Parts: sequence; C-alpha cells; structure tokens
Amino acid sequence: MAIHSFSQTNPISRPLVTELNYYPEQGMLVTFPTHYDVIYFENNSSQLTINMKTILNNIGYLLDTYKETYLVITLHTSGDLAYDRLYSVADYIAMQFKIEQERIQIMLTSQEETKHYKQYEKNWKNSTELIMPKTIIVTYDPELGMY
Repeated sequence: MAIHSFSQTNPISRPLVTELNYYPEQGMLVTFPTHYDVIYFENNSSQLTINMKTILNNIGYLLDTYKETYLVITLHTSGDLAYDRLYSVADYIAMQFKIEQERIQIMLTSQEETKHYKQYEKNWKNSTELIMPKTIIVTYDPELGMY
C-alpha cells in the first residue's frame, strides 16, 4: 500500500510514499467512491451555463472537503474550442474553490477512445466528462507516527 498526497506539487518521491505491510491498529480507512458527471456545452460555445455551474459546484465542494481527491476533465474532440472548454471548467473549479492546479488534470482522448465513446454518447462533440477517481484515505501518518 502506498500513501500519496495529491495536494503536493512534487512528483511521487520517497518522503511522500511509505510502504506499509500492515494497517496500524488505530488506522482508519475512508473510501471515497468514484464520482462521474458529464456536462454538455452549447454548439460552438465554451461558456458555462447555470446548470453546468451547479454540477461543477458539487464537484468543487467534494474537492474542497476531501483534500486527497483530484479531478480528471476529458473531452473527445480537439482544436481551440476543446481547449477553451477544458480550461473554462478547470479555471472555474480552481478559482471558485481555491483548488490547487495539481489536483485538476486535463486530458484529450485518443481517436480510438473517441470512436468507442461515440457509440454510447449521441452528443459526444459537446460533452465533457468529469471524473473523480476512487480514493482511499488512510488517516495514519507513518512518518510522524500520528493520526
């Protein structure tokens, strides 16, 4: 088991990762489940609507509350409009909730992934996926020997 703080700006390194062969007796595991949303932009627009902001506010609240979590924002298109959409979502969450940039990952998908995604999503050109991967939080700090 490796413990890593996603709020750190450095890549994973020795001080941030500690291998444990056991769970400390008083250690408590908290599992934060995967969170998934899709928001839809208007054609040829990167403006956030009120409905989008409501979804983003919920995600921002989760990121603010659970400091070990992070967000992946992904699109299945490319070009200037795609970048504008990605950054409008990332900037909104980062500025509204003061979330560190390192906790927001932006990703454009490959053509193969896009072909697969098109089969399931009619409005794929305007969709933006918001994914907070499953996180397991250990409330024990092995370096400090504290909880």
